[in-house]
Amino acid sequence: MTKLIIGNWKMNGSQALVASMVESIKSVINQTSSSVQVVVCPPFPYLGVLKQAIGDANIGIGAQNVHTQLSGAFTGEISVGILKDWQTTHCLVGHSERRSLFGETDQLVQEKTKLLLDHEIKPVICVGETLEQRESGQHESTVTQQLKVALKGLSSSELERSVVAYEPVWAIGTGKTASEEQANQMHIVIRKTLEEHATPDLAKSVMILYGGSVNAKNAGSLLQQSDIDGCLVGGASLKPEDFSQIIQAGL
Repeated sequence: MTKLIIGNWKMNGSQALVASMVESIKSVINQTSSSVQVVVCPPFPYLGVLKQAIGDANIGIGAQNVHTQLSGAFTGEISVGILKDWQTTHCLVGHSERRSLFGETDQLVQEKTKLLLDHEIKPVICVGETLEQRESGQHESTVTQQLKVALKGLSSSELERSVVAYEPVWAIGTGKTASEEQANQMHIVIRKTLEEHATPDLAKSVMILYGGSVNAKNAGSLLQQSDIDGCLVGGASLKPEDFSQIIQAGL
């Protein structure tokens, strides 16, 4: 299966970084038969800059969030129609920072997931547990519950167009990374949850990414695991050389 590498810039970046990052990515994917798919999720103002820099290169345009309403008086928000206008291919939903800092619920994640699918943008459904939940043995039930709500009402074809990203909250931006075994075990649990929603073959086709302090040093070992289909990269996606090395690890 083709590996999927997504860079989440969060509230960082510049026009200059867009230009240098795209050139760096192009230099990597032009050297291969493209066994890896790359998506960049910059802050909203840079979507147009990113689109122009990409040109006809095989790089996806990702968004970090979307509002559930199609339009209206929602100052500071962005609609799915605007994302479509910029030819956005993917959109994060339910990132732990959106859940913890902005109060997003599992139900809201489900609504955003369905909205994106209705408009032919692939949702990247983020799930993950806190350190307290892991240490109390609730990590698997927490993640499966988040995922089951997000998938509620989705058809098999909609599930096939979705992406799941497992990001243990305790590993995001902390420098801590789940061990390869911990990460892969949770991916297996997620895959079994997908099987409950669809056929085993369909569940196998859904990409499950690992995120949480992914960097150039650990990406290779993570991507070699049986059920890890790619990475959702935070801080390292702001460094062209590091991000390029992570992409190369997926080849």
